[in-house]
Amino acid sequence: FQKCTILTKKSRKTGIPKQKGMSATEHSCLLSNSQIEECDESGNSNQEMSENRSQKVSKYSSRTLIAIGIFTLGLLVAASFGKDHSSRALKSSDSKKKTSNHRKGKKNNDSCGDQLEFCEDKHYSRNTLKTAYDMPFSALFQDARGQKKFEASDVIVVDGSVYAVCDSSWAISKFSSSLKPFSAENVQIGNPAREEEDSGYEAILHDDGVFYVVRESVWHDHKRGRNVGTYRAVIEELIISKDDYEVRNKCSSEFEFDGDSKGFEGAISIRDTEGDLVILALCEGNFCKEHTNDDVGNGRIVAMKKDVQGDGTCTWKTIRQIAIPESASFRDYSSITLNEDGRVAVSSQENSAVWFGKLKGRLSDGLWSLNEVAFDDDGHKVYHFPKDSSCNTVYCNVEGIHWLDGNMLLAVSDKMKGKGSQNFRCFDKDQSVHVMVLP
Repeated sequence: FQKCTILTKKSRKTGIPKQKGMSATEHSCLLSNSQIEECDESGNSNQEMSENRSQKVSKYSSRTLIAIGIFTLGLLVAASFGKDHSSRALKSSDSKKKTSNHRKGKKNNDSCGDQLEFCEDKHYSRNTLKTAYDMPFSALFQDARGQKKFEASDVIVVDGSVYAVCDSSWAISKFSSSLKPFSAENVQIGNPAREEEDSGYEAILHDDGVFYVVRESVWHDHKRGRNVGTYRAVIEELIISKDDYEVRNKCSSEFEFDGDSKGFEGAISIRDTEGDLVILALCEGNFCKEHTNDDVGNGRIVAMKKDVQGDGTCTWKTIRQIAIPESASFRDYSSITLNEDGRVAVSSQENSAVWFGKLKGRLSDGLWSLNEVAFDDDGHKVYHFPKDSSCNTVYCNVEGIHWLDGNMLLAVSDKMKGKGSQNFRCFDKDQSVHVMVLP
């Protein structure tokens, strides 16, 4: 940006310089990071204007104009000193913020400089997913069963149909992958208000005709009335019919969480060498803990196997934890998907990005050796969701992803966070379904 900027009539009134054609983001960056000199309409700088004034002074009475000149010079010096001091303080503050962000991990590329640097990189197109299609959930259903919000949290494709869950609803969304609006085949399955509280559904998977939905983290009261208990996930087994479902079973996880806000956020299933179903559940927080967003690159998967006791009660027992590679340097982890070739993708809501790699441990017969299940970091890729024309994050709330084919992902987004906790730009893509093409 030029240091000498002509002030328009409007900006001259407010004292805010802005070049013709400059975007709001560029203007904001300019104000934050540049020293700006005021110019006259001919493009002359402060110093040039001062010299012009000095030449004009000689045309008038010396005593009066000398006094005026001294007074004007004093004002210019004072203003210049104040501007330079303010600029240095601002640069120092920005430097400290950048150092802090680098140490703690960046959130959604919020730093103005970081955004521009990312988008102006010559390899931007190689590192960014391309939007093929967006569709709001509200435009899919002829009958939304009274629902006005769709806080989508996960998505899968089974036999050509898409199934999605929302953490605010007990209903299952079913629709065509063509995303045709208001189609008769797009339906809500089950009662959205099955229970008084929100469902807390954060993951959905399918195996052998049964749908498994994961409630993120639920309080288990071990001694009624004494507030003694633990937070654990609850996994429901659903048999889905045309417009309703039956809850066949409910089992809690053995794995415990710190609270109700950071539990299991996604899940996939495999079969072990004994042919038993194993759920690989994705923890939202780094180290599977709350308040660990700044400890980036410490994602975890919890492998669980269902154990049924003699009295019929059941628990998803923890087999082992599996570390996600540090190359997935994310503040949080929102979803996981695995295709038939062993390619795995892990998304992050806060970083608006997806890590792609391979999952090792699959045997020639299609079963998995649980001791050998691990992420292959060789040849991994991290792709970002697209930015807007000013390089701002707009896919702010992606919570579910699923492979459509080897080159396309289906994604769903949660509702934008209110009360000013998210930028207004996040509103356009929230509560929507997205189809993304890999570079």
